[in-house]
Amino acid sequence: METDVYHSSKCLLVLLIICHLWWCSLASDTSVLPDEQRLSRKLFYNYDTSVRPVFNSSHSVIVTFNYNLIQVMDMDEKNQVLTLNAWLEWQWIDERMTWNPQDFNGLEVFRVPASKLWLPDILLYNNADDYTSGFMKCNVMILSNGLVLWSPPARLRSSCHIDITYFPFDSQVCSQKFGSWTYDKAQVDLRNKSNVLEVSNYITNGEWTLYKYTLVRNEVKYPIGDSVFPDVTIYITIYRRILYYVLNILLPCFWLNILSVLTFCLPPDAGEKLTLSITVLLSYSVFMLLVADTMPPTSESVPLIEVYLTMSMAMSSVSVIMTVLVLKLHHSPPNPTEVPNWVRFLILGVLAKIIQCKCSPRKDKKKSNPRSAINSNKYKEPEVTSNLIPEPTPYSRNSFSSDASRADDYTSNVDSRINRRSTSNQESSSEYRAHLYERSAYGMEELLKYLKLIVKKTDKEAEEEDLTDEWKQVALIVDRTMFYTFLFITLFSTLVILVLVPAASYVKSGGK
Repeated sequence: METDVYHSSKCLLVLLIICHLWWCSLASDTSVLPDEQRLSRKLFYNYDTSVRPVFNSSHSVIVTFNYNLIQVMDMDEKNQVLTLNAWLEWQWIDERMTWNPQDFNGLEVFRVPASKLWLPDILLYNNADDYTSGFMKCNVMILSNGLVLWSPPARLRSSCHIDITYFPFDSQVCSQKFGSWTYDKAQVDLRNKSNVLEVSNYITNGEWTLYKYTLVRNEVKYPIGDSVFPDVTIYITIYRRILYYVLNILLPCFWLNILSVLTFCLPPDAGEKLTLSITVLLSYSVFMLLVADTMPPTSESVPLIEVYLTMSMAMSSVSVIMTVLVLKLHHSPPNPTEVPNWVRFLILGVLAKIIQCKCSPRKDKKKSNPRSAINSNKYKEPEVTSNLIPEPTPYSRNSFSSDASRADDYTSNVDSRINRRSTSNQESSSEYRAHLYERSAYGMEELLKYLKLIVKKTDKEAEEEDLTDEWKQVALIVDRTMFYTFLFITLFSTLVILVLVPAASYVKSGGK
């Protein structure tokens, strides 16, 4: 009996010693734990991340949202996607995350991983990226009064309707809509901290200029029910910087237009007129291939710069055609035809006066076209020929009185010589004189015949030369007219397309 009591008391003593040692070890462990670890044990004991951080379920969690814009990364005109770098700031009160700083050596701010806390399911509604990635799970800052601060950095790719009608003088207005996906206003009330974005850390973009940035809170009822879902929408207005496009696209295109106009300043006899036109056209073709990668590849609207390039290339093609026409008019065929009366009236008359071109008028057709007079009357001799030499008759002394007198002079000289040598043979001298007269009359007839042929050929060449000169004057007037026309079209189109239309769009939008 005594033995049993002894053993029982002994076991009780051992148990008391073990409990004392356990209590002492527990007290010693608690005294050496860091303050943040003790606070973490206190705050997250029996904490559920899927439950809203309010004790009364009828209360709403007020989430304050702020947007800190860092950089405009990219604007994809083809896919209509805007990429931004930003810091998103969320604030709300977690009623379960409160403590007394004095119990933890004055600890007022506690930082924990975001995965350990309840987070509002706020998403980017017009997201153009994968939804599975979400925001970066950076640490959350918790204040002693239960205020939770979460500022995850994010690269946001959002859908944006891009209008490139006035490219490269365009401005784009893009929006990003943030809101809770499942909680309505009665459970999570989303509010904006301010009406403008925070841009103190903004990094400028080389292609886009940030012009306007606002935050607007909306309350929307969706067809799924009568609940009100609040959202905060960000509106960003950006202008495209045009310096790159002016230096690399617009100015080279404008100078190619000037070269196309200067083609009409070259004289047709230079030989390089058509070569320059074709070279400019080929330069446009190569230039369009280089510019194709720079221009937005979309068919929804035609960019302003594409209209200008297309029109410039069309003008270059027309200049090649007009150059060929001018060269055709200038270099007439071997047997040129007469200039039609309507061409003479329209070009040599009207256009010549308009462009102030002094053209020498052609002589009267009847007076300046001996070939036609000869063809109309084969037996009429040209006036020049009749004025030079009259038509002789071989055996008529009356028609050749002047020739006979000159022949008598010649024969008298011969007779004097013959008389010096011999005065005895008078009959032979008379025969010789008759023979010499007959021979000189025949030679004069042949000479007049050849003179007629020479005069006819000279008149024909003069007529062809007059016709050629007249066609050259037509070509000159057409060339000069094309120069002024193309110069006017180039300057007018450049002024309208690249200056007036963008300025009118800017004024119409109110400078926004």
